[in-house]
Amino acid sequence: MNPRLVASVMDLRIRSRRTAYRSGPHQVFLSVIVSVLLLTAGAVQAKVLYQWINDQGAVETSYSIPPSIVHRGYSILDGDTMRPLRVVPPQMTEAQYAAKLQREKQLDQCEKTLERLNFLYQNLSDIDDAEVVALRQLDARMRNAQQNLTNARRNLSDQETKAAQVERQGKTITKSQLEEIERANSALASLEREIQRRQHDKEQMMLDFDRDRALFQINECNAEAILLANTN
Repeated sequence: MNPRLVASVMDLRIRSRRTAYRSGPHQVFLSVIVSVLLLTAGAVQAKVLYQWINDQGAVETSYSIPPSIVHRGYSILDGDTMRPLRVVPPQMTEAQYAAKLQREKQLDQCEKTLERLNFLYQNLSDIDDAEVVALRQLDARMRNAQQNLTNARRNLSDQETKAAQVERQGKTITKSQLEEIERANSALASLEREIQRRQHDKEQMMLDFDRDRALFQINECNAEAILLANTN
């Protein structure tokens, strides 16, 4: 084995470990290159062959593999028996690697959702009962908000009536009266937003329970379940 080649390859391996890419496709590609060079350095002694598809679509076999071919994937064969020892898959592009991570993330979300559903419910009736309780609690909070909204409107009307009386008497509305009207308007707007938000929460809750029922029935992370589990 050529000592200079081995030294060069070992130096490349050390530098590859210092690269800024921690686990992305660049690091994987560089590691593959280093591995190929190491294997190539001792290929003749170990009687290892490499096999790949060339640009013309034909199979090539050799004791060394061109670095430009590595990213396409290749096979390592026993030099005596031609028995496959290992298959190195094609190197993923940045987009493919990102898509792979996204698929893994979505699968994990599906599995966690199914685990939660199977822990909480024994059957579909349990999900129906849980929805009834959750909606009842949300409706109660909405009724309280509606009552507070009614009170806020009454308070604003009272403040505006007092201000109108002051003006009819030819007097100037005081700063404190204007501030009371401003606070009443602000409270009214806040309560209106709260009611809209709670209405949206109710609609979303009903959709979530529908999704939980569908996932509970599927009870496995197939393509449909993964899509459902990752839909808000």
